[in-house]
Amino acid sequence: MTDAPDTPRFAVVGHPNQGKSSLVSTLVQDDHIEVSPVSGTTRNAQRFRLVLGERTLYELIDTPGFQRARQILDWCNERAQHAADRPKVLAEFVGQHRNEPRFADDCALLAPVLDGAGIIYVVDVSQPFGSVFDAELTLLSWTAQPRLALLNPIGNDAHAEQWQRALSQYFSLVRPFDPLLAPFEQHLSLLRGLAEVHPPWRESLLAGVAALDQQRQQRHEQAADALLLYVEKVLRLQLQLPMTGPRERIKAAGLAQFNQALQRLESGVRDQLAAIYGHHDLDWRSEWQALAQEDLTDAREWRVWGLSRARLASLSGAAGALSGLAVDAAVGGSSLLLGAVSGGVLGGLAGGFAGRDGVTFRWMSRVPGYEHWQLGPIANLNFALAMIGRALRIWYQLRQRNHARRDALSLDQADFNTWLSGLERQQQVQWLYWVRRLMKRTLTETEMSRFRSLILVIGYQMDIPR
Repeated sequence: MTDAPDTPRFAVVGHPNQGKSSLVSTLVQDDHIEVSPVSGTTRNAQRFRLVLGERTLYELIDTPGFQRARQILDWCNERAQHAADRPKVLAEFVGQHRNEPRFADDCALLAPVLDGAGIIYVVDVSQPFGSVFDAELTLLSWTAQPRLALLNPIGNDAHAEQWQRALSQYFSLVRPFDPLLAPFEQHLSLLRGLAEVHPPWRESLLAGVAALDQQRQQRHEQAADALLLYVEKVLRLQLQLPMTGPRERIKAAGLAQFNQALQRLESGVRDQLAAIYGHHDLDWRSEWQALAQEDLTDAREWRVWGLSRARLASLSGAAGALSGLAVDAAVGGSSLLLGAVSGGVLGGLAGGFAGRDGVTFRWMSRVPGYEHWQLGPIANLNFALAMIGRALRIWYQLRQRNHARRDALSLDQADFNTWLSGLERQQQVQWLYWVRRLMKRTLTETEMSRFRSLILVIGYQMDIPR
């Protein structure tokens, strides 16, 4: 890992409990940074770097909050003869008082700025601006360092306009930014803004923006590969069961094993996707694990994760009426071409696959002496869509989730079904087509590439605000 001499460094400063640590966590993509609503969680200046490959893109310094800005300003005012003296006098204060407990937080905040770090001043705009902040802003202006202010709506933005007016007197750039919910494009926009604050860092920060954008694309492609492999494993899952015992008892025991196997596959892709997007400390609630045995046979339990029977019938009828050329034209001749898909192939989707049990259960006796029961593969299209839909929901949550968030990831069935139904009709038809085909046979390399492209397109749809 190398740090160039001109590596951008910014101290994230402000009053206690304004969201400073949350901002650092999001911008350096580190969910291990301690974030808490309790004031005073950060007691020392801590440095965090965003590193891609062997290169440090930038460094953020998480600092304690201001405690006695007014007293510090009074001390400095008594000693500064004119404006040119102010940075030097402020540095003298830090040098003389850094070991005093009452000024420890303030000195820890000011030291990296006086050492050359730029300033990112974070304020909670749900709180009104008050005179207590005037001293903080004046001290920061005394440092003569490049600076930017962020309006963080913790709860609401009721006083954003008041803060905008006040901060514009001290900062050339004031931006709204929610560390918990800001989409990725806003992260890049913020970095572009920082690039304009200090010209010597401009080239490095813009290069960092390009690198992060490329990393994001690579993560999406890796996720699509992981999802494609997961779909293939789920739809190919089979268990061989012994012949001894009553049929129903064998089936019940087999369903329990099948359920556990599905849980392992889902847990595996979940952890793989989390690692791809740099999430290592997530709180997954128990409902992500809840695939009860009856889920595999009772359509009422898993239908909410696929498409409704009426929706399946509607799409199947439409797909049956389309020729391959019509489907290709509907997507603009992109790489998602379905080829010569006949209406007969797609026409039986709903009728043949919407009403069966979730998985097949049959007696295999092709070789005498090796007879056994076989459970699987998944036989019901809607159940297949449900299992794949759960994985897509995991992907959606992870690609939308900022690293500052500490809330549990919960399984929201209704929200996913709304999102899936909101896809363009042509995309839904293609989605059914590829899942149905993969249920019947192994896809060729070309077909897998097309299915992967569709997964990527669906992923980009996830990033469009609804």
